[in-house]
Amino acid sequence: MRSRLFFFYGTLTQDHDTVMNRQILPFLQGGRPGFVRGRLLALRAPGGWYPLLEEGAGRVWGRLYRAGPGFSARHLRMLDSYEAYDPRRPSRSEYVRRRVRVTVRGEAAVLAEAYVHNRPAHCGLRVVPGGNFAGHAARLRLKVWGSEA
Repeated sequence: MRSRLFFFYGTLTQDHDTVMNRQILPFLQGGRPGFVRGRLLALRAPGGWYPLLEEGAGRVWGRLYRAGPGFSARHLRMLDSYEAYDPRRPSRSEYVRRRVRVTVRGEAAVLAEAYVHNRPAHCGLRVVPGGNFAGHAARLRLKVWGSEA
């Protein structure tokens, strides 16, 4: 599993201190800034704000990670569960894990796995200006889903 690449654009990046990050990030390497094509929306849930990536025009900023030593199928199942993705029933999942083309400055584009929103957008979602959830959350001092603060 070590050659596996992931693109995280929200609560899973090193830009946020969440319970899940503390469990997953030690097993990932990199965290280089990059972007994918798409649109980023934000949803306020009882536990805080989290983003939703939709395919389409625009840029969504995040970080590119590589599975490192110790990353296992258990970690992948943890990520899938966190993102409400069931590989056996993708049509019922809030997100689906899919390969996306990630651009990192000064490097060739690569394919990485990302969790893409799997439901129609609704009126409770806000467009994240500039496609950068970390910057948006910091600027507005939003409580990020999964954080203890």
